Amino acid sequence: MIERLTALGFSSQEARVYLALLQHPSATGYEIAKQAGLQRANVYQVLAGLTDRNIVDKVSENAPARFVAQPPAEVLGRIKRRTAEQADGLIADLAALGARTEPAGFYSLRGRDAVIERTAALVGDARRRIAISLWSEDLDWLAGQLRAASSSGCQVVVNVFGDTGLDVGEVFTHEEPADTVGGHLLHVAVDHRTALIGSLDEPAGAVFTEHPALVGIVEKLIRDETYLAAIYQRFADDLEREFGRHLVRLRSRFLPAEQAEQLISIVGFGADEQVSDLLT
Repeated sequence: MIERLTALGFSSQEARVYLALLQHPSATGYEIAKQAGLQRANVYQVLAGLTDRNIVDKVSENAPARFVAQPPAEVLGRIKRRTAEQADGLIADLAALGARTEPAGFYSLRGRDAVIERTAALVGDARRRIAISLWSEDLDWLAGQLRAASSSGCQVVVNVFGDTGLDVGEVFTHEEPADTVGGHLLHVAVDHRTALIGSLDEPAGAVFTEHPALVGIVEKLIRDETYLAAIYQRFADDLEREFGRHLVRLRSRFLPAEQAEQLISIVGFGADEQVSDLLT
């Protein structure tokens, strides 16, 4: 409890004296020093400071003076209210300061746990809209937060790679993760204000940002995936006749060479002369 009191602004000696007085009300300075394991000269100095802060009351003017601790609910309640007021004032001041400065570019995250924690926090803080692109396996740790956000009134748009039974928001399905190129990517945009771009392949990492231009890019990327999924679902036969399975003849023209080769091996177009010509 001493450590918890010091975290709230007590010194180590003040915490010891306060705890000793709670256990032994109406004690003298000598008795408090004995219970707290402190020098008596130090105890009287600590008692004077606690009395000035209305944490301890002096209840006897006769020698030896006696002291009582004010109830924890009153002492900690005052600290709680004062801290809340200070935090609210600081939030307002810092927000005003931030409004006068250029938005930060982005912040980096390293490690799978950090990416998952930040993504879950962004989704949990959403108030109006969540747009996200992820693999179906990611729903093991995020489906609950998406349902909660939808229940609270948020618009939820999900692009998911792989089979899913997700029953929340607007869900657009894409190919299985095994049929994707580019790795295990994660894109999130929240309330048109914050965005995260990450990879859950090792070494996992991500960046998140509140810069309007960068958020707008992530929003557009997720929207374009949504459009593609909806169009592909409606016109799959026509599209594949024109561009090949998984649009391989179109996509391989614009992918990096190694990813184009990966896509071709997935689709099984290794002998397709048109695709081979594109790679050369």
